[in-house]
Amino acid sequence: MTALAKGRRRTRAKMPLLRGEIGSKANSRLNTRQHIWQVICDLTRAHEWFTLSEAVKSTASCATSTVRQYLHALHVAGYVERRDLTDQGGGVLWRVVRFARAAPRLRRDGTPSRDWRGQQQLWNAMRKLQSFDWHELAAIASTPECPVAPGTAQRYVGLLHRAGYLAKVQPARAGRRARWRLKYDTGPRAPRVIRAVHDPNTGQIHIGPDSFNDQRPTVTGEQP
Repeated sequence: MTALAKGRRRTRAKMPLLRGEIGSKANSRLNTRQHIWQVICDLTRAHEWFTLSEAVKSTASCATSTVRQYLHALHVAGYVERRDLTDQGGGVLWRVVRFARAAPRLRRDGTPSRDWRGQQQLWNAMRKLQSFDWHELAAIASTPECPVAPGTAQRYVGLLHRAGYLAKVQPARAGRRARWRLKYDTGPRAPRVIRAVHDPNTGQIHIGPDSFNDQRPTVTGEQP
């Protein structure tokens, strides 16, 4: 076990949403694809094949066009299979063939969202490192398929710090960058930086350190 893992402890409590209680609408928009994904996975497990109308009805709140676009992207990316019922008067059936806990992050054309991939790779690297600066974090997080620019890492580090996820362990000095450590490891899925920081592990949104108050969520790696 690493020194990082030894320093972790679990806490349980409820985390508040954004100031001004704007989190419910923001969460609804951010979680639409996750909701659709969960629904179609459940339909596949229950019935194997399903129709678009069945998926829309099961989501209860998603527009038909939204579900159709996501199914198309999933089909192009190989997550769902499509069966055209041309010999039965038309119609289309769908089923999930590649299951995953988190909804695949795809563009409308089925290609992976590079923005989310870069943030995920940065988050993965943060979880492994005891401390880091943004330049070395970018180098460690980069892959041949998805390189992460140092500027991207710098912005992500800054935003996570303002949201309360990171602690500064060494201030910047002449010729030396500031160093950081991950203070709240809420799980494997990277908090998504939009206009604020969305954490898909807890379903909540943070815009400052005070959104992590004395009542905290269940986290897998909080460090003192």
